[in-house]
Amino acid sequence: MPSQLNSGQLIANISSELADNNAGLISAYDVRHNLEDIAFSINKIVGSGDTEVKFPFFNAVKVSKADSSGATSGADHGDLIIESGVFFPNCDAVAKRTKRQTEPWLGDAGINHDSLDFLENDTHLQYYNRNGARPLIGNMSTDYYWINKSGINDVGFRFQQLNANATIQEIYVSGTMRWGDNSILNNAKGVAKAWVYFSASGANNAPVVYSWHNIHSISRKEAGKLKITFSSGVFTNNNFVAMGTSNGTSTNSNLLDMDVNTVSCIARSGNDGTSLRSVTYVIQDEGGQYVDGKVCSFVAYGYSPSESSGTPPTMIDESSAPTF
Repeated sequence: MPSQLNSGQLIANISSELADNNAGLISAYDVRHNLEDIAFSINKIVGSGDTEVKFPFFNAVKVSKADSSGATSGADHGDLIIESGVFFPNCDAVAKRTKRQTEPWLGDAGINHDSLDFLENDTHLQYYNRNGARPLIGNMSTDYYWINKSGINDVGFRFQQLNANATIQEIYVSGTMRWGDNSILNNAKGVAKAWVYFSASGANNAPVVYSWHNIHSISRKEAGKLKITFSSGVFTNNNFVAMGTSNGTSTNSNLLDMDVNTVSCIARSGNDGTSLRSVTYVIQDEGGQYVDGKVCSFVAYGYSPSESSGTPPTMIDESSAPTF
């Protein structure tokens, strides 16, 4: 049975048993058992650590197998199995030359970006710098996800695409918006859904519109009696708030061109199916005459389609014993 020896023991045996053969003292056994000991000791010598100082490898060590598609372990596979750790004594970071690496490389798809070292110069320009040091230099898509501080779903901002090429989008806001002067905006219910500035005494009795928002048309029925029609989809029903003002006279040549008058917005009509929603706009002077005002303003507030307003206000009748 051959003996498993270290390199020093092998060399000593060879020196003593395979001496100069002047006396004819070397037998076949001496040659054979030393060769057997060498063959049997190769693994021990390689694995003993002698390769680190006395017998280092000068060329790359290659572990290969012609077909490595078989089992993950066993004699059919040319794997290099590290059960302790790996050192890199020539790495650029001097302090890490004595550090043992025990974790495997996670690969291109598994490295956590926050775990990478040497990012002080922020060379990863494909990422947005979260400390704000670098602004966005290109468009950013969120793919319908929410942008917020906490990472919670359905909180913050979200963008909804409304057409095929994404040129029309809605911006969803889940909470209260606060401005630099500490004013807040809880929702858009305080914003006028439609408004118009016009003259009811234009040429050939046709109204003249100067500025507008969500107004489809203004038609004059008679003197001082007009109908304002909204654009499609402005209101969810006809329970909108409508208000108007007028100077009550057909001229506006100076600051005194106004008469005491009343503007009423009364009759509502229209629906989401066959006709656009509208409201009447009537101007009546102090004497009860209907007049075409030269300076007229109109504004309307209400619910947009699918908009809600929360808990309805409480209605109380205290007429029998009013308190203030």
